[in-house]
Parts: sequence; C-alpha cells; structure tokens
Amino acid sequence: MDKYLTEGGDPYCYPETNVLINKHDIRDPLELETLEAAVTEANSRTLRLVHPPYSLATMQGIHKHLFDDLYDWAGQIRTIMIMKGKTPFCYPSMIDSNAIQLFAALESDNWLRDMDKDCFCNGMAKHYAEFNMLHPFREGNGRTQRILFDYIAAINGYYIEWGNISPSDWITANVYGVIQDYTYLYRIFSAITYEHA
Repeated sequence: MDKYLTEGGDPYCYPETNVLINKHDIRDPLELETLEAAVTEANSRTLRLVHPPYSLATMQGIHKHLFDDLYDWAGQIRTIMIMKGKTPFCYPSMIDSNAIQLFAALESDNWLRDMDKDCFCNGMAKHYAEFNMLHPFREGNGRTQRILFDYIAAINGYYIEWGNISPSDWITANVYGVIQDYTYLYRIFSAITYEHA
C-alpha cells in the first residue's frame, strides 16, 4: 500500500506493516488501495473551485475533503520524514516555511494570469516541480497537488487532462524537476492543457 520510505518506525502504519491505519481498520493493502481510489475519486467530484489567494491551508482543505472518510490525519501536516526512491521530501519542521515561500512565488507570478498558453505551461511546469518537493502529507500528495493546479488552470481558462499522462513519462518529468530541469514537465503540460470552450 505505502509508496513512501520512512525513517525508523512509522506511526501512521499498523505495527510491522506498510498499511496505513484507517477508519475502516482494513489491514489488506490491496483492499485499502482499492477503497482509497474509489473514495477519493468520489470526493474529488464534490470539490468546488477555490479562487486565490492560495496557501498551505488550501492544500490542507483539499486533502481533508479527499481523505477524511479514510484517515484521522486527513488535512494534517505529516510529522515524519518521507522519501520516494532516492528523493527525500521536505523535512516536517520546514514544511510551513517552505510552503510560504512557494505560495509567495506563485503569487508573485500573479497565479499565472494573463499569459499565453506557452508561458502558462512553462509556469505550471516550474511551480509544479517546486511544489512536488513539499509533499506535506503522509499520503495523497499527488492527488492534492493536482487539484490545486486544477484550480490554477481553471482561473486562467484552462483545464488539465491528467488521464492523458503516461505514468513513466510523468515519473521521468518529476525526477528531472527535482534538479530544476522543467523541460519534460513543460512538454507534458503543453500536451494536456486545454482551453475551456
């Protein structure tokens, strides 16, 4: 079930497992994964568009809406270090301060307003890569971040077809994003970003 590596014991998981403690007391990882996918998909449909200014609290609200039926810690900032592969994400003690900087940078770009599509996709690629390093939650970071960026697209007259992304291409693009090479993310956003009719 768990996609992240943690240091030492993980208070979010049942002892000696990688299954996240959940409100349904499901211990089978595949069963929990299936339920989580169904619940978060259903809950995502009842989210309403939020307009700027955005902040870490915006992400917490999205996360709570998606995961509150599953986890007691929905919407709460993680308390342990996590990593995926060889990529460590933000230290828990630095999440708040880093988020302030990330949202300030996004606001200084005027939430990517008044840009042609090419500039907009460049901005989406850069900011997405930077936000990806935050990973403020124990689980559900990708889904939460995608919805935040759906909001940014929507206020600018665009929508994102996330389902058109090849998983392997997405992983590669985000790996390059870690080293601040946004070329691959830009190509993906250019291909999956559409203007609202």
